[in-house]
Amino acid sequence: MEWQFGPYLVQGLIARGGMGEIHRAHDTRHQRPVALKLIAERYAGDAEFRRRFQREAQATARLRDPHVIPIHSYGEINGRLYLDMRLVDGSDLATRLDASGPMPPDRAVALIEQVAHALDSAHADGLVHRDVKPSNVLVSSSGFAYLVDFGIAYAASAGTALTSTGITVGTLAYMAPERFGEAPADPRSDVYSLACMLYQCLTGRKPFERDATVAMINAHLNDDPPRPGVTTPHLGTAFDPVITRGMAKQPAHRFASAGELARAARAALDSTGHVPHPAVPGGTAPQRVPRGRRKGLLIGAALGALLVAGAAAGWAAITRGGSADPAADSPAPTAPWSSTAPASPDLGLSVPLSTPPCDGGFTVVVGAAFDADTAQQLLDENAGAHYLHVPSTPCGASATTSKTGKDIYSIYYGPYQDRSSACAEWNSASATADDAYVKQLSPTSGGAAVIACG
Repeated sequence: MEWQFGPYLVQGLIARGGMGEIHRAHDTRHQRPVALKLIAERYAGDAEFRRRFQREAQATARLRDPHVIPIHSYGEINGRLYLDMRLVDGSDLATRLDASGPMPPDRAVALIEQVAHALDSAHADGLVHRDVKPSNVLVSSSGFAYLVDFGIAYAASAGTALTSTGITVGTLAYMAPERFGEAPADPRSDVYSLACMLYQCLTGRKPFERDATVAMINAHLNDDPPRPGVTTPHLGTAFDPVITRGMAKQPAHRFASAGELARAARAALDSTGHVPHPAVPGGTAPQRVPRGRRKGLLIGAALGALLVAGAAAGWAAITRGGSADPAADSPAPTAPWSSTAPASPDLGLSVPLSTPPCDGGFTVVVGAAFDADTAQQLLDENAGAHYLHVPSTPCGASATTSKTGKDIYSIYYGPYQDRSSACAEWNSASATADDAYVKQLSPTSGGAAVIACG
């Protein structure tokens, strides 16, 4: 049964948890599907919670990382707090692990690298996640990982008992020892949780599987970190020191950053001589071009049992008025992994490189990239789109490389023979890609060759 919540047409419940509910909804202002998180009404009269909620939501909105799900907006309607966020076609990591068991080591490491990239970006901006666990990692149908629920768990859990609302019970399996005392969470607490998650990805088991809450807490405080090579012998011992250091009882003895843990995991994998599966898109740190919301936003939702109402604003894509100029690199904060375009302009993607003629035709540009991972992700998100190598097909482009010398790849629909056909496609795309634009493929068009529609 559909019902109205402000500008949102709520279409169905996706999941319910201790902090509220997630619904699939349609944003009537922007004509797009969204995941709408409605915070439980019991928090409506809690002034301290509302203050923390606003502070944490504002902090997450500053994040610009490809592995952080963007929120479109947040606020209050009729006394109820909400967050409007992107839908994702896929499922959370906890569901995948429950259904399929341990991951192949190369897939596990690639996923941890993506989550670590999101954490390093957050930590560089002074934001600690506090609730890193598989149910807060969403994996799209293309294998791209997103970390959700930044900081908002703290808004509900600060000053409450561990089991008072059910908020933190599901988190205990991944909680750093210092979190059970008076010490505040810091980035190294997230590193501990990430190591716990790596262990589970490799073995299919939580690090400390205990029936009682007290026993679980005691294990985190006193038991030695488990060794993957013991619980899952076919892995060998390469990952054992990674888990041991990542789950060290003292924060000072852990890896200094999530990225450092991920690099150690990658080195452990390489030392085993493991034959990798095909690369997961986004396993490296893509350098992304600021742009508006895309056509073909991924569909699906955050499905964690806690449903803590967070999820950071990620890509610069969600910022209204963001630049559509692909010449400006979007920096990847604390990016320990990089990918660059190969010598051949063909990136070897699921869609072959196209070379449309500069004959006056029209295209609808929906994105740009500097590397294979980002280009493939954009193609996955924009079904039916093509990609071209701008230096090889400039067609009047204002720039063919970024300011740092990287070749620009354009993701587009078309070509169309006439402006009206292109504008019709643009009108469809603009509902979900605020800065999609029509470009004429002409060597004499000059500038950015942007064509006005409507």
